[in-house]
Amino acid sequence: MGLLNWLSKTEKETRGQLRDPNWWLSTFTGSSTASGVTVTADTAMRQPAVFSCVRVISEDVASLPIKVYGRKSDTERESISSHPVAKMLAFAPNGEMTPFTFKETMTAHVLLYGNAYAEIERNGAGDPIALWILLPENMKIEIVDGTVVYIYQSPRGSARFASENIFHIKGLGHDGIIGYSPIAYARETIGISASMEKSGSAFFANSSRPSGILSHPAKLSEDAAKRLRQGWDGMYSGNVNVGKTAILEEGMKWAQLSIPHSDAQWLEARAYALQDICRIYRMPPHMVGDLSHATFSNIESQQISYMQQTLMPWLRRWEQEINKKLINTSDNSIYAEFMAEEILRGNTPERFNAYKTARESGWLSVNEIRKRENLNPITGGDVYIQPLNYVDSEYANEVQVDDGGTTSSRAWLMDSVRRCVAIIRNTHQRKADKASEEDWNDWLLQQDYQLRDKVSDILEPACIGFEFNPQLISQELLMTCDSAIHDSKTRKQSVESCNNWAKSFANDSSLDIVIKRSIENE
Repeated sequence: MGLLNWLSKTEKETRGQLRDPNWWLSTFTGSSTASGVTVTADTAMRQPAVFSCVRVISEDVASLPIKVYGRKSDTERESISSHPVAKMLAFAPNGEMTPFTFKETMTAHVLLYGNAYAEIERNGAGDPIALWILLPENMKIEIVDGTVVYIYQSPRGSARFASENIFHIKGLGHDGIIGYSPIAYARETIGISASMEKSGSAFFANSSRPSGILSHPAKLSEDAAKRLRQGWDGMYSGNVNVGKTAILEEGMKWAQLSIPHSDAQWLEARAYALQDICRIYRMPPHMVGDLSHATFSNIESQQISYMQQTLMPWLRRWEQEINKKLINTSDNSIYAEFMAEEILRGNTPERFNAYKTARESGWLSVNEIRKRENLNPITGGDVYIQPLNYVDSEYANEVQVDDGGTTSSRAWLMDSVRRCVAIIRNTHQRKADKASEEDWNDWLLQQDYQLRDKVSDILEPACIGFEFNPQLISQELLMTCDSAIHDSKTRKQSVESCNNWAKSFANDSSLDIVIKRSIENE
């Protein structure tokens, strides 16, 4: 007997909406609210804010692909597209639904009812081969001797399912077994929104005019008053009669009584009701069309917040239920994961800048980037690059190899020399722009000592493969730079001479000359 049963001294405990009178009232007959509006899951979905929140979250979850991975080590994994669960979630959860429809419907159920259920169909070996959606309002849960049992009521009768045969996505709940229904707990807020919508409909049905009084100087009989009312309403009431001119005869007068909706801040109240519903689903208002608080500066951060705080908890619920009920490996060596980066792709310039950073930082190859863009791989696209100032000298000999099997050490050395030339040129430019005259003259005399070690450190990894002395190449570069700017009379001339010196190294022959001289001086 489980702890829950022991505490209640019963052998069986029933949990589920079907045994909850409030749930019956809310789902089938509707739950009455203080605003006088009956709220059910169906009537709640008729509210634009509720419908938008449920639709956006459901569609976003459904849009993200799910992949199954296998762990090769603590730091390495591989995608297992041939796994039965991967195929089922990628192509057909069952014979009637696409993966998008299945994920969308299940997520909508849990957003409305707090729970989503699907029967797990298994083959003879016990592997899941299909998932069939079950209506949450027809499900109840019993705990028998500490074991969860699902009982589904349908027009054909009831069926009992063991816990391992029900795929159950649940929202926030009290006991971790069944989730709360957001609609049931937020029915007052939704009722207020529905009530204001009805009020607005009635307002516009009466020509967007408040009610008033027609006064007649004489006393009218009951029949005369009835005919006057019917004639007035037929002529001037309703949105098709807006703008018509009223003609008052026999001294009659019109007196307006009610307060206009704008004075009653009706629109502001409608906006507040929308924001209140957004709070229920933790939805940024701009995602459902409310841009009143959205700006160019905060829209991106709101989008990230939506992904992290709204969408991510639902993705984790899905992943963990898949891993528990469908994959079920004791060591978690095989697991499912949403490709959440799909929703953060952003616009083209932002995405390409992110790729550029990843490529230059050395943790994405060209082919990995092309794969993310649904492009075919290219020859040589699996090579990773590494910024030279990030390379440790102890790994310098581990140069990358091209398809022909020859190392790219010479190209690496040439790139290293060009990088050092750029550093010398940029340093020269910055000093010329910022230094005082005295500091400038002192720097010209001492730049060799200040830059030699920095340039040498950059050259060292590429020089090891050739057994070159990076200190001598560094010294040769600085000497040629000194010669280039030696006859300059002004800072401007010095900078121009340094730039011309740097441009000369676009030619490989200049690089070869510097390297050759450094070898001769060794």
